[in-house]
Amino acid sequence: MKIVLFLFMIFTFSFSAEFEKMKNCEKVQLSRYTVLVSCHQIDYIIEYKLEDDEEKDNIKKITALTVNDKKIIINKSKIK
Repeated sequence: MKIVLFLFMIFTFSFSAEFEKMKNCEKVQLSRYTVLVSCHQIDYIIEYKLEDDEEKDNIKKITALTVNDKKIIINKSKIK
């Protein structure tokens, strides 16, 4: 019984440490349609577009930035 309780405590502490890492993200509103999200040493620039229809996706472009690389994840700026 003590072993099960000990394993449960170890699991709980390790899970809470991972949860704290996930919460360590920052969001900065750069402009009305641009947001910078910094999370786990990767920065994401999210650009929005104005959509009249609320059911349509309003994300225009998502760019991931690291120290050594820049990668465009989603680019819908040329698609109409």
